[in-house]
Amino acid sequence: EPLRAKDAICIAAALRHERLKLDNVFRLVYRRGRWAPSPSVSVGAYPNRRGLLRVGLRTKRGLKGAVVRNRLKRQLREIYRARRGRFVPGHDIVVVLHPRVVPTPASTLEQDFLKACRKLSLLS
Repeated sequence: EPLRAKDAICIAAALRHERLKLDNVFRLVYRRGRWAPSPSVSVGAYPNRRGLLRVGLRTKRGLKGAVVRNRLKRQLREIYRARRGRFVPGHDIVVVLHPRVVPTPASTLEQDFLKACRKLSLLS
């Protein structure tokens, strides 16, 4: 069944609540979190006391052009959205995108992201 516009807005609003936005939380994950690198993404996780799963995305500065960076972030947001029910709650997660080749196929991003999340035991 196709996704209606009203449903898409509700999903987008729900995902906004699951985003990491505060710089101090990003720093906490960077400094104290556990990290799992893979060829196109590195995933860091740190437990939070709220019992929520929050995800923040960063791209390396070396990726030239906002269009490229935003496309990669949209791809990864969609990969996360499709599997968010499988994640163990109670973590702040930072995903740093650093693909070797641009454009990167979504399947490669997906494999690398899920592999890194499995290393950190973030998937149920």
